[in-house]
Amino acid sequence: MTNVGAAFLSDANIMIDTYYHSVDRIKSFQRKASRSLRIGYMDPHTINIISQILKSVLLSHPNVIPEFRHNQTDANLSHLINNQLDLIIGMKDAKFKDADITFTHLRDEYFFVVMKNDLPLAKVLKDSGKTSVTTEDLWDMHQIISIPPYLLKNFFSRGHRILPVNDNVDNAICSDSNETYGLILAGFGYAYIPEHEIIEHPDLKVFAWEESPHAPFGIYSKASALKDRTSPEYTFIHNAKETL
Repeated sequence: MTNVGAAFLSDANIMIDTYYHSVDRIKSFQRKASRSLRIGYMDPHTINIISQILKSVLLSHPNVIPEFRHNQTDANLSHLINNQLDLIIGMKDAKFKDADITFTHLRDEYFFVVMKNDLPLAKVLKDSGKTSVTTEDLWDMHQIISIPPYLLKNFFSRGHRILPVNDNVDNAICSDSNETYGLILAGFGYAYIPEHEIIEHPDLKVFAWEESPHAPFGIYSKASALKDRTSPEYTFIHNAKETL
């Protein structure tokens, strides 16, 4: 084997493996009359909600094979328009409009405040029996700001704030909720977390935020999916309404 051939060998093996995997996948679909259900989501913790909804979908549609796509809202919506996704679950994009795409509202999402349970404020609130917190209570503490990368530029432009931020305090910026929870558990400070991203952990304390705004949480789909009651998309959306 030449040096060029040796250098290409690993790539060739990958190409061959991919080819046979694709052939097996197509044959499997043909044998079982299977079809995929491609679900887009924005945050890893949304998988917990998706799993609850999928249980009954898989019972009524045993030949459905779920596929998950983790991406930002704008990218997921583009994939849905181009038939690369079947559903998107998450927060509604206020600026997005398309006649072929519909948004099914499931509930309004509110922000909660999450911090380590040994922080001074957490202890004070616990001792006083309080289950909620105000922006004023939090104002002098380190804030952990979770901002998706595609929103980062807009977050600080023209003084706009999605959430209140005290610029006189050394705050930390994260790109997703996993990073955010990592800093919370390290005891750096607190974070505003939407309800669907709340996780249970023995070292964490969750408080209702008294001034919380709300945002629609639901499912994007092709408008046609809601017309076919036999489709897995329709079943997923119907079950989501009952589950959430």
